[in-house]
Amino acid sequence: MIISEKELPNECTKVVEAEQDQSHVVINTMDDALPPAYSDHVQHERIASSCSTELRPPSKPTNFLSLILKDKPIRGCYVIDPLIQIPLSLLPPLNAGETIQDRKNLYLRTKDGSINADIWLMGQDNAAPKNGSRTTLSLSSNDGNITAKINTVKVVAPFLLDIYARDGRVTVLLPRSFHGSLLLTSRQSVKLSDDLLQRSTILSTVEHTRRYLVGDISHRMFGGDWNGDELKVVSWDGRIMIRYMDEAEPAKTGFFSQIFSS
Repeated sequence: MIISEKELPNECTKVVEAEQDQSHVVINTMDDALPPAYSDHVQHERIASSCSTELRPPSKPTNFLSLILKDKPIRGCYVIDPLIQIPLSLLPPLNAGETIQDRKNLYLRTKDGSINADIWLMGQDNAAPKNGSRTTLSLSSNDGNITAKINTVKVVAPFLLDIYARDGRVTVLLPRSFHGSLLLTSRQSVKLSDDLLQRSTILSTVEHTRRYLVGDISHRMFGGDWNGDELKVVSWDGRIMIRYMDEAEPAKTGFFSQIFSS
């Protein structure tokens, strides 16, 4: 489904100030506050299956959501359930050369503006779907900073998050359940939080691009194309910062950061 600039949804609920009646909830765009930290519910558990069911999305889920603007920022909460079937007649037409497999579960695009997206991925109680497909998310801006916060509910399928910011800074907050590849390109600085660095293995550095694997590489079987979690970020003239959702703001200096993320 596609949303035009004139028909922006009020995607997020935001609780009014504490002195007001807590039953009054308004639908509004996302502010800069983070959703509840994982540490409030799951005490820094590393896998999605341990996520508490108290983590509730702020709005109803959807799928194959496209939001394309020209000269405005994009700010909102987007709840994606990749198992929801949307009739093809209600989806935007594919671009030339695209196939159904190329359609993104979430596509946010603005030409001149920032993006601040609070993304919730819906899963199942016991196990992720075994259809072999990943949830695909794409965020891009030619001139603006991009912040993406990834929340997971229950056990989610692997996801691919692709971010392009030509001239802006990129900040990504990952769930603890993320196990997979980081491909980060910037002519400025690339920084991983100390906690994330301790769980990562650097695989290569070529020109302005670094590749990491998050997780225990010794216990993984590789063959063919990687189909697990993956984060790709390109920010030619902006800094890149990656950390976990439940981490506090990282210190400006740190032993691992000085060695690997300068």
